[in-house]
Amino acid sequence: MSMNKDQNIKVALVRGNSLNNWEGKLWEDLENIAVTGFCTNKNLYQFNLAFPVKRMYSTADNFITRQVDKFLRARFLAMPGLESELDQFDIVHTAELSYWYTNQAVRAKKSNPNLRVVVTIWDNSFGRFEYNYWPWFKKVPAWWRKLITRSIVENVNGVDLFLPVTQSAKDMLMDYGVAEERIKVLTPAVIQPRDNNLNPDFLKNHNLEGKDIYMVVNRMIKEKGIYDILYAWRMYCLENKNHKAILLMIGAGRERENAMRMVNDWGLNDYFCFIETLPNDQVRNLFSYAKVLILASLPGPLWQEQFGFVLAEAISCGCPVISTYSGAIPEVIENAGILFSPGNPSDLYMAIKKINNQDVYFELKNNCKRVQEKFGPALFRENLINIYCNLVAN
Repeated sequence: MSMNKDQNIKVALVRGNSLNNWEGKLWEDLENIAVTGFCTNKNLYQFNLAFPVKRMYSTADNFITRQVDKFLRARFLAMPGLESELDQFDIVHTAELSYWYTNQAVRAKKSNPNLRVVVTIWDNSFGRFEYNYWPWFKKVPAWWRKLITRSIVENVNGVDLFLPVTQSAKDMLMDYGVAEERIKVLTPAVIQPRDNNLNPDFLKNHNLEGKDIYMVVNRMIKEKGIYDILYAWRMYCLENKNHKAILLMIGAGRERENAMRMVNDWGLNDYFCFIETLPNDQVRNLFSYAKVLILASLPGPLWQEQFGFVLAEAISCGCPVISTYSGAIPEVIENAGILFSPGNPSDLYMAIKKINNQDVYFELKNNCKRVQEKFGPALFRENLINIYCNLVAN
């Protein structure tokens, strides 16, 4: 495909029900790239993006059609009519190997032979469709496995370039049979808030002023290891009754009320602060005041922690991390944090104690300065533009 150097490359950024600001804003202001976003009518996130976005019906918008598509047709996030929408684009950039809208993008090449398909890959869970994907079955039905395998093979063969966000995601792609020359690891970037919009009285109103703030920012669910965090922090509090540290837990979820009940029963309310919701910009501004971020994700049979934007956001603000050996976490944080065994409150407790060593903490803070460089928006955009230009030139 030949294009005039001053001609815009038309890119369709398709994200199903997951179009969002923290990823989508990286596609703003791309030189000679005209981006149009596509998402479902019931997109999971609010967004405010500088490029046009078209909302489309998806079978995932309705509970019944979502279940029919998932369990009878082996389709995830189908967006009917997407193929025809892609007729005027040079590149369609989707996400994940198993989503049906990626399959639709591959099929759109039949009517638009010049279309190039690029896919961002976050998934790093090996064999998730091979065993126990339907928990109430002893094994996945053979006919269902045949359908999902057919779709994945079609994507493996039809996608022009895969962009895994981590090496572990790349390894999974190669296990599916993708040739290494069609894979390029592209680390996501973090856009820092332009202004510190944290209310000046925020710390005082939440009893955080003058405290060492240990932050937890995730959904309040068991899979995020919140009970491991609670027990580890209780161990720390019982040993250090007069400490000035406080555990700030930001997030909503089904375990939130029970977690608050446990803290109250322990009589340790002075050492905890629960905030259900907080805008992302304010969370990232809080990292500047925090001593450390704790993410205690538990690996499961069908899922492991993927990139973890909150990890990159904390490190980019100079905030070290305590986290688990789960999925891509070690690769993301490198030596800007301390890793502990998932599901092990005692191990987490020891990590919390370790970070109080001034020499250790000083080294972690310095490591944040080096690691954060790989999350730079300018580097990401430069790489992305080069990827798009090379694709349309070949």
